[in-house]
Amino acid sequence: MAKEKTATENLPPPTSHSAVEGIVGALSELETDIDSLYSRVDEMKKRIMAHSNEEIEKLKQQIILLANEEAKKIVDKAKAEADAESADISKQAEKSLAVIKKNVDSSFDRAVDNIVKTVLGDTSGQPQKADKPSKSKKLTAEGKPAN
Repeated sequence: MAKEKTATENLPPPTSHSAVEGIVGALSELETDIDSLYSRVDEMKKRIMAHSNEEIEKLKQQIILLANEEAKKIVDKAKAEADAESADISKQAEKSLAVIKKNVDSSFDRAVDNIVKTVLGDTSGQPQKADKPSKSKKLTAEGKPAN
């Protein structure tokens, strides 16, 4: 006949009181080690965060430096372009001034002739051109009729 196993036979053999205390002590040490590991991990997280913040600050300073250099380049380029445009405008203004002076100089003799005629009471109504002074009337350097 085969022996039937009872429910008590499947249980591990009973342990002694000192074995249970050893297991509890080992679990307590394991819990202490885990707490220590958590503490070390928290400390490492703090150091990593501090290091990350330092690196972020360094990178921020580098970016600011690069941005300032780029801005300076842009400003210098804009200034050079503005200076070149200013020089062009100045040259155009000088040319225009030269044309105006030339026009004033070319019209001066004619204006003097007209003023002299008006002062002398010439009513002929035919103003003489300054380019070709009439042979009958010669003017002095002051614009007065020569005797």
